[in-house]
Amino acid sequence: MSGYRLAMREAVKYIKNNLLVSADELGDDVLLNACRTSMASKILGPESDFFAAMAVKALTSVKSVNNEGKARYPVSAVHILKCHGRSALESELVDGFALNCTRASQQMPTRIDGAKIALLDFDLKRHKMQMGVQVVVNEAKEVEGIRQREQDITKERIEKILESGANVIMTTKVSHSIRSIAKSIAKSPIRQHASIRP
Repeated sequence: MSGYRLAMREAVKYIKNNLLVSADELGDDVLLNACRTSMASKILGPESDFFAAMAVKALTSVKSVNNEGKARYPVSAVHILKCHGRSALESELVDGFALNCTRASQQMPTRIDGAKIALLDFDLKRHKMQMGVQVVVNEAKEVEGIRQREQDITKERIEKILESGANVIMTTKVSHSIRSIAKSIAKSPIRQHASIRP
């Protein structure tokens, strides 16, 4: 039995050293044919040319080269967002980071060119005292003053964001992919409003 295992290891070693061809050397035609073959039996079979081209372009766009000079194609870097009510042939490849979110208001734009994005790891709802904080109040007027201060803190945060020049604001509470977005652009999200700068 050990002889068969040794022969298998040697065969695999020979294939890796002598018969293995890098995906970079194959060219797009071979990759397109491989995609078409894998889609042939799927529901996308009739439109395999369209989706094969999209798949090849998507994976080649996330190509990265490591320190050893080897190319890597992280499939996890490609995401599929589904939109209901549209045709499969209306699918498109977004060169960048796409979010499947809705606008808070119909007056908000659907596209922003030259966006300056603020990635915030805190919420923009009205500031409240943290759990465990006790405030001793002697008069009812003081309670109203505390509420007003909570609103002022939120207003100050928003004003500071606007002063920074940001025209797109994403918060952790809005999108759970803030960390993914920040990682993809080699930045880190802002965790405190005091860190916001123009």
